[in-house]
Amino acid sequence: MTLIWFALSVIALAGALALLYVDRSRREQFGKVRQIWARAQGYVYSDVDPQLPSRWHRAAMAKQEYLGAVDVVEGTRRGESFLLFDLEDTATVVAVHRAVGSDVDVDLRLKSTPPPRDSDMNLLGAIGPRVVFATDLEIARRVCDQRMVHFTESVPPQVQMLWSEGAWTLGTLPITSTGRDWDAAIDAVARLSGLLHVLPPVAEPADIPAGANHDPGRPRPHGDSAGSSRRG
Repeated sequence: MTLIWFALSVIALAGALALLYVDRSRREQFGKVRQIWARAQGYVYSDVDPQLPSRWHRAAMAKQEYLGAVDVVEGTRRGESFLLFDLEDTATVVAVHRAVGSDVDVDLRLKSTPPPRDSDMNLLGAIGPRVVFATDLEIARRVCDQRMVHFTESVPPQVQMLWSEGAWTLGTLPITSTGRDWDAAIDAVARLSGLLHVLPPVAEPADIPAGANHDPGRPRPHGDSAGSSRRG
């Protein structure tokens, strides 16, 4: 009996090693394809960036900080700066950078996708084939005009999640997507990013009323009292 269990253990170990080899070979093949695609279009390619996913925390990136980014591409397409990478073997992510960030985040996901886990993301409603969530419903309602309807109806089917976060607009694709899919996804995310330029910019410190975030248990800094001469 001991010999049988030993033989089964050896077979299981051999199977695990074979699967590991296949996964590694597949990942290397994906990396080569991504690298060729990037270089052909003048983009910058790197094998891995362990810290990149920690820039974001919403939608597909929620609680994924422990995963590293692999097969990372950085470039500019039609005037839009973007990043494209694989969140290991989970998803392919496209992130387009906007010149001006916003405190209002928006999430447009397919109706078949579970709602966001973020407590500050509120349901706005359906728009085209997607459901909209936002951190500020009044502002999001103004953004979701007819142009947004047309956009949601024209998003390529391979683009799954779409959302904005600070100065970034992001989308996800299946890990098995191809170069043609990446091009289409970058264009789609860039279009959404353009629509979101109307979001109010991040509030500057001067825009925040004095004392709005002041802890009443702490003394005010010198010269910041209610009767400060700056208000005179």
